[in-house]
Amino acid sequence: MAGGGAFAGVQALAVNGTDLYAGGIFTTAGGVPANYIAKWNGMSWSALGTGTGGSVWALAASGMDLYVGGGFGTAGGVTVNYIAKWNGTSWSALGTD
Repeated sequence: MAGGGAFAGVQALAVNGTDLYAGGIFTTAGGVPANYIAKWNGMSWSALGTGTGGSVWALAASGMDLYVGGGFGTAGGVTVNYIAKWNGTSWSALGTD
């Protein structure tokens, strides 16, 4: 994981099925562009869409959904106000505030 300056690194981890998700202050994972969040499938890293607009501090998995919290106002270009849901394909906001 690289990028993010002096405080770069992984801040949160979550497992969902056989996938490991890492969130924090980074812009690449294993050489793959990944804005603050990435998935490890056991063989390679991948991005979650275009990632979040800032650092990720917390991750929680429920069913096929990944909930992400942190210092960001957007995820995948969607306004999310510091908490978002990744459904495996796209980002969405939780509530309206």
